[in-house]
Amino acid sequence: MNTVDEKKDIESTRGYMYATPTTDIIENKNGFEIIFDLPGIEKDDIKINIEKDILTVTAESSFTQDEEFQCIHKETNFFGFRRAFNLNKIIDNNKVEAQFNNGTLTLLLPKKMEEQSKEISIKID
Repeated sequence: MNTVDEKKDIESTRGYMYATPTTDIIENKNGFEIIFDLPGIEKDDIKINIEKDILTVTAESSFTQDEEFQCIHKETNFFGFRRAFNLNKIIDNNKVEAQFNNGTLTLLLPKKMEEQSKEISIKID
C-alpha cells in the first residue's frame, strides 16, 4: 500500500485550506490499520471514498459564525484534511471499516484472502 504522491501537501479550493493529516499505518497478517489525527473535525465532516483502488479521506471543518456577533479579529480559517492511498488491489474494499473517537479516525482495511500470509506446518513421517 503506497501513499499517492500529491503535488502539494497543502492546497486551497473553494475557500478551504487542505493539509495532510498525521497518519500511522500498522500492518498485521490480516490487513492494515490506518490512524488519522483530525483535530477540530466532527464525524459528519469526514468523507471516505474508495475508487479504482485509491482510498481518499477528506475532512472539512463545519465552523459556522454566530450571526449575533461580529468578528473584529480573525486568525482562523475554514480548514480541512485530505490524504490518499493506493491500495494496490490487496485490500478487500467491501470489508473496510471506520471508527471515529475524539478527533482520531481509524480505518481497518482487511487484506484479500489470497494476500494474507499463511503459516504452513511441516509434517514429520
